[in-house]
Amino acid sequence: MANESGRTKLHSFLFAGEKELGNVKFFPGTGRGLTADELAGAAADALKCASDAWRAGESSRPPMTGIEKRQLVG
Repeated sequence: MANESGRTKLHSFLFAGEKELGNVKFFPGTGRGLTADELAGAAADALKCASDAWRAGESSRPPMTGIEKRQLVG
């Protein structure tokens, strides 16, 4: 639906069908005028794109920094 709200679109994607969401976080960045609905819509679009790529057989290669992992002790 073209006029579907971002929140509705994200909710539909996350809770429809047999998908399992392992761990995902959304950050608004520096956009001061970004609304929660716009962020949710962009998140739904990004997740759908990733889901389509996974179904097409593309391998998951998350970005790597090359920095050695360290444990923080408090």
